[in-house]
Amino acid sequence: MGNASEHDRNELVRRALGGRGTRTSAFIPTAPTKWHPTSLRHPESGEPFTEDNCWTFIADAIGAGAEVEEIVLRLPPGKRGFVLKLEGHGGVIIYVKLQLLAAKVFGRSFHESMGPDDEEE
Repeated sequence: MGNASEHDRNELVRRALGGRGTRTSAFIPTAPTKWHPTSLRHPESGEPFTEDNCWTFIADAIGAGAEVEEIVLRLPPGKRGFVLKLEGHGGVIIYVKLQLLAAKVFGRSFHESMGPDDEEE
């Protein structure tokens, strides 16, 4: 679909930084997640990500101009999602997939990139 609009980028940042009231990564059968921030290390500190600082990392990357691709999700079918591929510790590429819900940003993926296979989730 192309690059995310400025409005969508701003909403992703605002909700990511808004705390637990405006973000979630809870598993929903109709919208599966692969959210594993604690298995990856922050590129600056080398420490494992936490459930909270991964959201700050995402928001900071978007705010700094990282590419955010708008996609059409497979599950739920036809809904919009947003993908980022961010540099992690030691050159690891972190695959991030987000979805904007009515009042929250939904973290769908946060894991080491598997290259082209990322698109299969």
